[in-house]
Amino acid sequence: MATTTLTPTSATAETPKLVKPAPTSDAKTPVTPTQTTFGCQHIKGLLTAARQQATDGYTRLIQSLRKEEGMSDRTHTSSNGAKTITSTTYLCLQCPTVSSTRDRHRKDHVFAVESDNGFIYCHDCRDFVYDPTFEALRTSTTSSKKRKLSALATSTEDRKFVRNNTSTTPCAATGLRGIYNMGQTCFMSVVLQCLIHNPLVRSWYLSEGHKSSDCEREACTACALDDIFTDFYGSEKHEGYGAVHMLQGCWKGGGNLAGYSQQDAHEYLGFILNSLHTAITEEDDPENGSSKKKRDTTKDCPCPIHQTFSGQLRSTVTCTTCRNTTTAYDPFMDLSLDIRSTTVSVKKKKLTMINGTTTVKEVLPMDLKECLDRFTSAEMLSGDSYHCRKCESNQDARKKLSLSRLPPILPIHLKRFSHSKVSAQSTKVETRIRLPLTLDLSPYLSSPRSKSNKAGELNNGHKPDDDLVLENPDEDNTSSSSSIAPAEPVYELSSVIVHKGKIDNGHYISYNRQRLDGWFRFDDSMVVQVEEREVLGCEAYMVVYVAKGF
Repeated sequence: MATTTLTPTSATAETPKLVKPAPTSDAKTPVTPTQTTFGCQHIKGLLTAARQQATDGYTRLIQSLRKEEGMSDRTHTSSNGAKTITSTTYLCLQCPTVSSTRDRHRKDHVFAVESDNGFIYCHDCRDFVYDPTFEALRTSTTSSKKRKLSALATSTEDRKFVRNNTSTTPCAATGLRGIYNMGQTCFMSVVLQCLIHNPLVRSWYLSEGHKSSDCEREACTACALDDIFTDFYGSEKHEGYGAVHMLQGCWKGGGNLAGYSQQDAHEYLGFILNSLHTAITEEDDPENGSSKKKRDTTKDCPCPIHQTFSGQLRSTVTCTTCRNTTTAYDPFMDLSLDIRSTTVSVKKKKLTMINGTTTVKEVLPMDLKECLDRFTSAEMLSGDSYHCRKCESNQDARKKLSLSRLPPILPIHLKRFSHSKVSAQSTKVETRIRLPLTLDLSPYLSSPRSKSNKAGELNNGHKPDDDLVLENPDEDNTSSSSSIAPAEPVYELSSVIVHKGKIDNGHYISYNRQRLDGWFRFDDSMVVQVEEREVLGCEAYMVVYVAKGF
């Protein structure tokens, strides 16, 4: 409020005169309205801590991008005067760094400015964000005016359509949520977490590959998984999720999976993949609209489940007498590998304090590649189990497996539960498996990857026999291979499922990798970020590898 001061008009004046003092600089400064809407919580933190520096820096970036008809951001001038035009770049809002990709160059630098239009990209949100403060600065430096919603939606129907089909993705909706244990359902939770963090399955569901609102199936597992993806990636929640609809679908279609008894995670993986395939591939019968039919799954199945997980094994059986070879091809959705029994190494350790020794037992670990070597190594078949068509009699033979076609996602099951026919008892194999972060499967392929291999040698290092006679030559369905098959047989570890406890009383947990945030341990509804060494040191029961590039 303005104040008044009593000032005499002259030295002889008998009455004072009311006059207003000259307005101060504070009175001229307008009050800045409080901003209540922000592009994301990270921009809110930036503007709260350093609004002036952020807006000034953004204004300078926008002005530089508008110079020379918008080409200054993509034109590089070398020392000799030559100009090179590059693609879209990303300018850091917090330092002078310019990058050709969206990858973050420093952990504490969260924002980048896209060079074509000046949009702000938030590395923590992993998306472009709209903020009123920065949008006003961006549009004020251009000749064009910002388009209003009224210009896009001129009718009531258009505005209603935009409102019903527009939603915001919170920054914390990254899929990092636990799943409640509803009575020994940890076997289901760990497999669902692997699917939720599977890049191909996630992309298909988030692009509305299957919409539960359009499906009429009862207790549909595909709808239940769609609800999980919607809740995990569409709402900012941190508490656990109750997968009630998924459990109902398992009880209805899973047979022995019904009930609250402990089940096997590998068995559940086979069920859920088959159930999702059935739900996705059902279509109306042209002759009877109420009936359903299923696509033939023997080959060329276009559903995202087979496109993601389906591979092909090649089995060759060679007669040791006539060298005749029979070749067969079988599809697979995962590989089940044997692991050797627990091997204990006994060592003597010196005790310096008492000048003596003690015996220490150490369980020897096993490499995953050793499991693959055992899976693809040749085994002998006795004459009782093989009949040679060429010899027209029972003969001894050699059988060998190899990978004919690789899937983009490769689940591997480690056979930890063994059953003895002699004692009629089941036991758990405690051997720890050393897991490589990067797995090269080229030694286990049916044919060489390239012509650079040595002549006369297959890619697995074994020399083929010179006098092999193929009874049914190469029937490999290479033409039916997945359209998204990996370009190289190199895979990266993505998920690990661990079984803790004994064979009849245990608990499942899982580890899943977020590409930018590292590894997380999922134990029912609890999610904790962990170090990589904890993942590599766990007692894995199932592992999931993702081909590089996906």
